[in-house]
Amino acid sequence: MGKKWIRLLLPAAMLLLLSGCLFRPPDELYKRPEKSAGYDQLATAIREVRSGLEAEFGVSVEDAVIVSGDNTAAIQLQDLDGDGQRESALSFIRVPGEEKSLKIYIFQQVGENYQATGLVEGAGAAIYSIDYADLNGSGSKELVVNWQVSAGVYQLGAYTLDELEPEGQNAAVRLSQYQNQDRSKLLATELLLTSCSGASEGANSYASGYRLLDIDQDTRTEIAVVRIEAAGAGSRVEVYGWRDGSFASLSSAGLSAGVVTLNRVRSNYLSGDYYPPALYVTCTMPDGTKTIDVLAYRDGQLVNLSLDETGVSRNRLGSYVDVGLSDVNSDSVLEIPALRPLPVYGEGVSSNFWLIDWSQYNGQGQCAKVMTTYHNVADSWYLEIPESWDGMITIARNDSLSGQRQVIFSLWQGWDQSPVPFLSIYRLTGSNRSIRVEEDDRFILREEGEVIYAAKFYDCDWDCGLDQVGLMERFKTIQTSWSNE
Repeated sequence: MGKKWIRLLLPAAMLLLLSGCLFRPPDELYKRPEKSAGYDQLATAIREVRSGLEAEFGVSVEDAVIVSGDNTAAIQLQDLDGDGQRESALSFIRVPGEEKSLKIYIFQQVGENYQATGLVEGAGAAIYSIDYADLNGSGSKELVVNWQVSAGVYQLGAYTLDELEPEGQNAAVRLSQYQNQDRSKLLATELLLTSCSGASEGANSYASGYRLLDIDQDTRTEIAVVRIEAAGAGSRVEVYGWRDGSFASLSSAGLSAGVVTLNRVRSNYLSGDYYPPALYVTCTMPDGTKTIDVLAYRDGQLVNLSLDETGVSRNRLGSYVDVGLSDVNSDSVLEIPALRPLPVYGEGVSSNFWLIDWSQYNGQGQCAKVMTTYHNVADSWYLEIPESWDGMITIARNDSLSGQRQVIFSLWQGWDQSPVPFLSIYRLTGSNRSIRVEEDDRFILREEGEVIYAAKFYDCDWDCGLDQVGLMERFKTIQTSWSNE
């Protein structure tokens, strides 16, 4: 009897709990979401600052555009003092016609109101990106701002609020008192302002030619800045950090001789027991090929681990290559790809298929292969290739059927003998994909949305060393984040 009453009362209790949202008056359901506490006070403080700037300079001010990066909101809440609370709010303003037209105001909540407590100014058309990091080890965060001076021209600045006088931090800037001398009391201290190259690839902040990382492992964050010289000589990476009470250049190292374009710079690690930090810089040469330079901090100096005797990185990719650095074995260390063409059947036929040997550097500058894959970027999958296949296979594909893309792995018999198929991998799409996956002893490798990946083993005298389970373990799909991380 007790269980019966519980079953009867439970629905009624749930209705009572839900009644707060299901049975509210219709006019309440269509109300706008309530603003967070302090929103009106912050908006008022920002309006007063903007009005003061308009009165001072005689122009209408605008919102400053933040082009890229992880922090692009018009108003950003940050924990700048490191106490675990995001009590600082930043607003980005542009004053047309002024030399330093871009202004970043920092507001803090004092009591029930917000007050302007800091200011960063810069010249340019827009703010390309902004980051926050502890550069001097004080526990508070500095602002790292990439000013976009013009198309393709950037200035990287770093600014600290630590040196502002207490009265400057606590004094409200009111519209009736807003004068240039009041604004000067809020100016942050400039730690760095230097040229910085832009990158042509990557998403969000990856298109910037700098990285924040603790490359010398002193617990403070350093800034690594990439500069590509238009003449093709002298391109380098320079690291800035805190030393002897000031923020200065710590060391620099050259990139591959002749590079003309920065594609992407990434911070990651080297292999080894302690995962030393490293920079991976991908650039383009005049002939369209790409170089990957690997730089690390060793014995107090930034060194390029990847240069050969000609001053160019040993890691080079053809202009046709659409794969790049990736942590393919998920050990937190980036691997570098090197393409190896597969043999072909038929005299005078050139190879259109490659295997990729993935290698990683250690702290001593040694580069060792960790894995080989076949990457089918067009079909969004790749396969980890067993070592026993090395020098034994060739690959072909068949796209003759609509909704079916087939890659055929075969035992290579020489250029004058037909290869012997031992495995096919399929990408199946369309409304009949579930039917096609059951044809000819196929089995499913993976299903993703409206795509089925399937495979089939052929009878072959050669033992490829894989069964269904082994193939499924080595088969991976390429995610969007894989190429944009």
